[in-house]
Amino acid sequence: MSEGTSKISTRRSKRHWLRDSLTLLAEAFLWAACVYIVSLLQGTRTGAVPLSAWFTHFGWGFAFLFVVTRFIPNNAYSQTARRDEVAAQAIKTALAVSILAFAVFAERSSLQIFSCLLFFVALTAERLILNSWFIHYSMHHSERGVLICNEETVWQQQALQQNTYGLKLTRMTEQTAQQLEEYLTVHPETESIYCTPSAIQTAELEAIAHLCQEQGLVLHLLPQPVFTLNKEMQSECRGVINVLSPAKLPLQNIFNKAVKRLTDIVLSLLILLTIFPVFAAIAYICIKRQSRGPVFTIRHVCGMNGKTFECLTFRTRHYEAAPSFLDGINDPGYFPFGKFLAHSRMELLPQFLCVLWGNMTIVGSQMMRPEHYSEYRQNLKRLFALDHHLKAGITNYRFPSQAKSSTSADVWYYRNWSFWLDLRIMFQRLGTLINNSKAKSINYI
Repeated sequence: MSEGTSKISTRRSKRHWLRDSLTLLAEAFLWAACVYIVSLLQGTRTGAVPLSAWFTHFGWGFAFLFVVTRFIPNNAYSQTARRDEVAAQAIKTALAVSILAFAVFAERSSLQIFSCLLFFVALTAERLILNSWFIHYSMHHSERGVLICNEETVWQQQALQQNTYGLKLTRMTEQTAQQLEEYLTVHPETESIYCTPSAIQTAELEAIAHLCQEQGLVLHLLPQPVFTLNKEMQSECRGVINVLSPAKLPLQNIFNKAVKRLTDIVLSLLILLTIFPVFAAIAYICIKRQSRGPVFTIRHVCGMNGKTFECLTFRTRHYEAAPSFLDGINDPGYFPFGKFLAHSRMELLPQFLCVLWGNMTIVGSQMMRPEHYSEYRQNLKRLFALDHHLKAGITNYRFPSQAKSSTSADVWYYRNWSFWLDLRIMFQRLGTLINNSKAKSINYI
């Protein structure tokens, strides 16, 4: 490695070390500020807090923060991390620091409890602000890279640039180390090399690796795409061999499953014990007065792994009405209160019973009839290479450009599930219902 490239590599490592150190120091002072603010609040009520208690809390918090950040990486500086991922990592760090600091002291003082709670909120906000700043910085200071691939893997350039902030790639069709060296001579601002090993001969790949080491460049090897397998792959070390294995999906984690199921139970019980009894009584009276027949409609739908179950909804059409070719509310088969139920989507309230029983989930995959399930499963395996392991949902994820859910939207949701994504979808659907002027109209009642 030449002296100039060695200096560049040393300067980069020092810059990263300085950035991480400053962040750790800022978060340590953030912990100190939380302890100080709470000590002031407590001092106004119970008198001055001893200085030794303040230094003890600060010392333990700083030590634990230093240890925890070594195990939980700060992805606020990631060019690919989503905001919910950054928030999740910040919450993990804050919880780890708070729990460890809380476990040290036996007196369980209010100073300690409120300091941990305040630090929990402050660290999450700080990481999100750092992430926004870093993405803004990356967009204005783009990383220059070279992609060495063949025609079969050219799609990787678009995939990398769409999912990474500030990365600008130049594709090279010449797959030799000599051509790369000539390119680097003309473009010294290049920082990284991306290449697909299957597109390059072994000798040339070794030469490119030596060239990157001499020039102080970062070499990234892209896995060979196998379209019949799950595209979400992760590297694992089996002995001394690195292998690519299907990435573990979020809902395959038992903790995430428990969180999602607990959320379904709590929210469904909240709805069933508050809104549902009152609205069911009103719906019973209105439906019986306006249309003869049962209050509920029972449909057979497909859920997880094609399992068929009975789904309940309030009846919105006349019981003896024939199918109509008109769309939506223009169908003359609807009675007046049924139109209101269909507009406001209140017809779906009985489905919370199915959520409580475990056949459905609040946010899940699209609901379908049994005769449509075979086609859905074929599309799922074509896109995902996995079976249907997601429950049917009262609502589901939709791409912004699509009015209805699709198989690809279900796949995206399954790959990217998080508790915060579920909350965001729920609030979006609730906002859509509130802003729907027709749903708020009472002309149909």
